[in-house]
Parts: sequence; structure tokens; C-alpha cells
Amino acid sequence: MKAKNIPSIIFAAACIGSIFTSCESYLDVDRYIYDMTSLDSIFARKDLLRQYINNASSYLPAEDQLWTNSYYPFAFTSDETFSSWNDDRHAAIKYALGEIDRFYGTKFNSWGSYYKGIRKANLIISRINECQDISEIDRRDYTGQAYFIRGYLYYSLLRQYGPVPIVPDEAFDTNESIENLSYPRNTYDECVEYICKNFETAASMLSTERSSLDMFRIPTQGAALAIISRVRLEAASPWFNGNSYYSDFIRSTDGEHYISQVNDNSKWGKAAVAAKRVMNIGKYSLYTVPADNETPELPLSVPSADFPEGAGGIDHYKSYHDMFCGEESAINVSEFIWTRNETTDISWIAFPAVMKGGNGLNVNQDLVDAYKMIDGRDINNSSDEYPYPSVENEWKAIGGSGKTFSGYQLLSNAAQMYDNREMRFYATIGFNHCFWEASSYTGTEENNKDVEVTYYSNGNGGANTDYPEDRTHTGYTCKKYIHSSDTPNGSKYRGKYFPIIRYAEVLLNYVEALNELENSYTDEESGITVSRDINEMRTFFNMIRYRAGLPGITEEELADRNKMREAIKHERRIEFALEGIRFYDLRRWGDLTKTLNKPFIGMDVTQNNSKREAFHKRTIINYKYSIYNISNKLMLYPILQGNIDKNVKLDQNPGW
Repeated sequence: MKAKNIPSIIFAAACIGSIFTSCESYLDVDRYIYDMTSLDSIFARKDLLRQYINNASSYLPAEDQLWTNSYYPFAFTSDETFSSWNDDRHAAIKYALGEIDRFYGTKFNSWGSYYKGIRKANLIISRINECQDISEIDRRDYTGQAYFIRGYLYYSLLRQYGPVPIVPDEAFDTNESIENLSYPRNTYDECVEYICKNFETAASMLSTERSSLDMFRIPTQGAALAIISRVRLEAASPWFNGNSYYSDFIRSTDGEHYISQVNDNSKWGKAAVAAKRVMNIGKYSLYTVPADNETPELPLSVPSADFPEGAGGIDHYKSYHDMFCGEESAINVSEFIWTRNETTDISWIAFPAVMKGGNGLNVNQDLVDAYKMIDGRDINNSSDEYPYPSVENEWKAIGGSGKTFSGYQLLSNAAQMYDNREMRFYATIGFNHCFWEASSYTGTEENNKDVEVTYYSNGNGGANTDYPEDRTHTGYTCKKYIHSSDTPNGSKYRGKYFPIIRYAEVLLNYVEALNELENSYTDEESGITVSRDINEMRTFFNMIRYRAGLPGITEEELADRNKMREAIKHERRIEFALEGIRFYDLRRWGDLTKTLNKPFIGMDVTQNNSKREAFHKRTIINYKYSIYNISNKLMLYPILQGNIDKNVKLDQNPGW
């Protein structure tokens, strides 16, 4: 059988599988002819086609695996948290420590995997019309899913490696030279436009609704538009928009700058329009839970009108907490746009060792301090009504019998520094003398449920003698994804979904883009016009604040672009804390190296419970995995040298 003019989407896979990833022959034609024979039967039947689409989607990154078995190398490359271990299951810490180079083959080298998924998506798009036992409605929806998969895999490549080659779709002969089968990297802006084009096509074809079984597994029109919002925001941000740091990052084949050296403010307009289109769908809203008799009263500084005009009528702890812990079925979370099933790894690492958890997540004191007081004041400028204790008094107990609000128990032994904080703090942070329920545990062993966890050197939250590194070195961990009934070994685990993108992000994307926009911008396709409209910014920014039970933005901040920018940065830090977004935000703002040059801070966990005051003093953490080696080259992951050796047109990332 003679093979000629194999469609490029087939043959490009050979090229990607060899030139980009492996050592197998790029002219292994028989393998791909066999693949074609198998595909003939796959594309003849709907049930096999559906399986093939599911297989293509399996190449999408497992974004719920933030820390243990992390899919991305950036999980620990931020100021949120570090790992107690440096092993294969927590290999992301190697990136922050500077242990990865262009020769180091970890599981994070997803280059070849993503291109394999792209190949499958290309096949679906090119051959789906061969399927005869499928309705035109399903054919259109399946095609939209393929465009979504292709767009997201290219976006995943862009996020990790920066500009990448966009594989052409044209057919070409199998006797082409390696030179002609080698593709240079496209520019960042070219990648952005191609990615958005795929998502636009997907949005035009995908269904707006899914069944309860497929609601979050299969993307919708809203998911495609929401990801465009994120892509456009990143492209408009200063690190990728006229950044002179990349003045020498040019394509060797023609001298083209990979990152544009001209700041284009209209990109903020495109980002604002992209977010507005999601908002105009009218399908999504911030998730809220009605207030009840356990909901704390609002401080006088917080508007009491019913949400969203004010913070009234809702429970601010449950409205945030219940989305992540599985208390509410994902079907009923109006904020979820696209999610994935969550693994138990995300909670195992946070659970204390005494409860048979990993006990290896170390949240930074800087994040803890960023949470406001319940009346919206900064801890360094607290009010008389809700005072933050002086440094010398932070360690003192709250006193009395503690507090119970919205189903949350703040124990009486907890230090004063944890009293009267905003509700997102309690929904997210585990601290000394925190209460861990694990109420579904039915065994007889002690310390498996209803545990007051302490991180003193002799506390029950410390490591056991067999595994001395299995401890929280800062005295803080994450409780965001833990349900009161969860047990750390996964034997009892409330089913939950991890939000890849939710409506709160779209709202803050919109506000940020408006704030940075210097002139009005009109999108010809949608007819949407946007500008730095203070009323729009106030309305949608305040929704986030009110849902958290906090006062809205001030007129002074709204009027000043710089002050508003800082308010947006702060709000994103808190709203999306420990959701895997922080690295990308710090990078696109150009704040990563500046932020991570500061050391990690925590409580002094070397002190025992008889020295409570000494424990609760902020201390610089000098643990071996908390001392990061951060430089600008870490903004982009290195392309493996083996890939570059096989593709003569492939340039390496700066610094590698």
C-alpha cells in the first residue's frame, strides 16, 4: 500500500510524536496507515466517535491536582504555599527551587502529550462528517467539543511554554525533509488569536446546557467564552503586552519578536468585551446561600440591602465555603462555568498527620494577613469595634466558650489574631487550634474525628516520629476543599467538583480590563462598546465584596486607576486563594519575582504549647523547601533540549 498525501492532521502527529517528543522515526508510515484503518471504523459509528472524543479530552490537564501529583509545574511557584516534601508526587516544588532545567524530564513536560490531544481533536474536526448514525444537532455539538479541546490544549501549551508552533492543517507529501517538517514557534499574539478563534468556533456550536451527568464534564458555550475572557486578559497584561524584557526573544528564522514590543491598550478592550459576552448570557451568577439564624449580623460599615445591591439576606461563610467543599451539589452552584471531578489528593495533603493526613501543605502568613477584618478594615488599620490585637497580644486566647457561626466553630483556644476576620478566611485557612470534624468516621481510633488541631512542637498537628518532615512548617494549611464529613484517607469523602473557571473570575476580569482601558473600545462582531465606566466597575466589583460580607469599593479607589488596580489585585488574591490562579496573576502583572523575593513567614512551630506567646510570633521560615530560587526565566517552562535537537526551527525560552 502506497501512502501519499496523508492529511496533515495525521502526519503532523508523526512529526509531533518524533520531532517534538520522541525518537521514533518521523517516516513510520505503516503505523499511521494502520491508525487510519482503525479510524475508519471509529468515525463510522456514533458510540465509537463519542469514545474517541472522550479520549481526546483525557489529554486536558488535571487542574484539580494542585499540589500532590500536580499536573502543572507552577503549583508552588507563588507566595501562597510550599510543600514539606521534594519528591516525585510533589515535583512542582522543584521548579520553585530551581532544580529543573532543559534536560530534566519530569512529568511536567507535557509538550508531546498536548500535541497528541490536538491531533485527535484535528481528526474529529476533519472526519466527523463520515459518521452516519448521528443527528445534525449532535454532530454540531461534537464538533464544537473538538474545537474546544484543541483550543484548550493550545492554551495549556501557551500557559506553560509561551509561544508554540501551531501545526498546519494542509496536506503534504510523506517524502518531505525534516527541515520542511519542522515548525517554528508562532508569536504569542498569533497563538492567542488562534486559540480564541477555536473557542469562538466552539462557542458557536456547543450546547448552552448539559444534562446533570454531563453538566461539567463536557464544556458548554459559556465555558468557551469564559476561557476567551481569561486568554484575552492575560494577553492584555503587561508581561505579555509590550514587555521590553523580551526584546531579545526573537524567532531565529525571521527575527520576529515572540512577544510584541509595542503596548496595545486596545487588548484590554478585547478582554472586557470577552468577559461582557459571558455576563450577557444571563446563565451565571455568584453562588449564595440564604441567611439563617446562625448568620452573623453585618457590621454597620457593610451595606445591608439584599444581595447583590448590598450584603444582606445571604450567609457569607456558606456562600463561599459550600461551593468548594461539596456541601452543595455542583448542579446547583450557579457560579460554576467549567469544572472537573476533584481527587482526594487536594485534601489529603492538608489533613493533619494525627488524622492520618499528609500534613505537608504550608500556607504563608502573608496570605493569612491579607484577609480583612469582618468590617472590611485591614489588620494594620482595624477599628475599635473589631480590633486586631497588637503584635504583643496576638497570641492570647479569644476567651469564653468560643464562637459558632454559619456552622463554623471558632474554638476558645484560638488566638485573638483569628477573631473577627472576614468569612473567606474561615472557609479557606486552617490554623492553630482549628476544629477538624471528619464526622463520617465510624471507627474506634482516637484523634480521627472532632479534633482540635494544634501545631506546637508537641501538638497533635505535628509530625509523627517515623516521618519527621510530615508537618506544617508555617502553622497554616488549607481547609477550602474539605467537607466536615471528609476523612483524609478518602474512605469517606464528599463528592465535589473543582472549578476550572467560575463566574467570580469573569466579573473580576471585566473590572480589571475596564480599569486599564484608556479609551472606549467597540467590538464590531458583537457590537459591544466598553470604556472605563466607574458605575460598571463599582457594580461588579462590589458583588464580590458583598458576597463575602464586606463593604464595597470606595469612590476614592474607583477614581484612581492605580488604587483601583491594587484593590483588584488584592481581591483576586483572596477570592481565588489556593485555587491555582496566583502564579498566573503574578506573572502577567510582572509581580512574580518581586513578590517571591520575600521569604515565607509563619508561626514559630518549634515552640511547645507551654510557650504559646512565642509560637504566635511571626518568624521567617528557613525550611529547606521554603527558600525559593526565583528569576525571570521561570516565567516560562523550558522546552526539553531533546525536542529542540529534533526540530531545527524550535527556539528555546529565555534564560534556559
